[in-house]
Amino acid sequence: MSERPTPVSAASDDRPDVRQVVRQLLHNPVNSFVRCWNWKAAALSCILRTPVYVITTFRYGWQAVTLAAAVEAGFSAGAAGVYAAFTEAVRYAIPESMVAILLLGVLPLLTLALDALVHYLTHTPSLRTGVLLSLAVTIVSSAFNWYSMRRGTLLVGSGGRPFSSDLASLPMLIARFLAEPFIALWRSLKMLCASALED
Repeated sequence: MSERPTPVSAASDDRPDVRQVVRQLLHNPVNSFVRCWNWKAAALSCILRTPVYVITTFRYGWQAVTLAAAVEAGFSAGAAGVYAAFTEAVRYAIPESMVAILLLGVLPLLTLALDALVHYLTHTPSLRTGVLLSLAVTIVSSAFNWYSMRRGTLLVGSGGRPFSSDLASLPMLIARFLAEPFIALWRSLKMLCASALED
């Protein structure tokens, strides 16, 4: 049985420090990232990211498209599974600002560098366009993975559900994820108005 940092809820008073979780993950990387590899996120990543390279290499012929798609499918499956294993482990960690920097800044840039290197070595055409589009997809999907994992979806460890249940809940989760910035803005405006009326 694979061991992960003890899961807690977002409302828990004993949420772990992100540095402690990262140290625990790095102490046993094989267990943390290989045995706990998140196959659900890997499958979704292949579906989302492979078409980026199909589109950007399409004008170079079927051989270029096939090679770029195969390279991206293999890379994104491996990288996304590891990335999502990390996300699953730190999903409730604090401070959330540091978790956000890791999940939406550091790891996407690291993934981008490795992705670019792999495609450079395989001579993928239109590399710059493909990598930049892939970076955008990575940041958005990372934010969504974090959001959904905090709500019990796309987990493979403790609390994981059947993949069919995860897929069934995705449309509503995507709608809520997209609405979240507008809801936060609305709440902020309400608070500002209430504060102005009190003054």
